[in-house]
Amino acid sequence: MARNRKYISSDAAEEKKDLRRQECIFLGTFMLMIVLLVSLYIRINLILSGGIAAILVISTVVLYIKYKAFYKLRDRGQRTWCVIVSMYSSLILTLGCAYYFMLDATLTEEYALVFLFGYMFFVYMVYRTLSPTMVVGNKRQRIHKS
Repeated sequence: MARNRKYISSDAAEEKKDLRRQECIFLGTFMLMIVLLVSLYIRINLILSGGIAAILVISTVVLYIKYKAFYKLRDRGQRTWCVIVSMYSSLILTLGCAYYFMLDATLTEEYALVFLFGYMFFVYMVYRTLSPTMVVGNKRQRIHKS
């Protein structure tokens, strides 16, 4: 009985840590992408927008390297990686649409809000499309001791 409690409390603690990790990765990346989109729409200094983009890409690479096992083996990690891929592809799609729109007209605040909404809609649709193939659940991996 005591072994089961220890096992359950260990799983609960690990689950809580995974949830916290997932929240931080998702919210940090999402916040940086929204700040990047807003900085491009309000046309602040291009160096500042480039710095935000660099921080975004570097943080994604560092987090992927640091939590590689989490992204591959855990259900939450696979969902997190799927939403990160969805956010990047939606960012590229939104920026492409905004650029194409700006060739003919100026980007007003109303249109910028439409593109921000479009970005969030694209994230949702791309995630719904990719998740059946990217999220396969918890993978059991046998650890070989040498």
